[in-house]
Amino acid sequence: MKNVGLTICGNRYEIKFEEQFADFVIEDLAKSGIQLHVDNRADKLLRAYLRLAKQSASYEEEIELLIETLDSL
Repeated sequence: MKNVGLTICGNRYEIKFEEQFADFVIEDLAKSGIQLHVDNRADKLLRAYLRLAKQSASYEEEIELLIETLDSL
């Protein structure tokens, strides 16, 4: 397990994740401009969430397309 600490609007949050997932979270937050050791604005976290939500929706569409393609074979 690995701790990931994040401060948002003056509130500090510490969350334990499995090592591999923690590394993913840290990398993804960094891509979104969120720093672990400074206070972050809430809108940055919202943007990070929306970016991941868009990515997830895109993956779901791709999976559905693959399923339809496989079903037609």
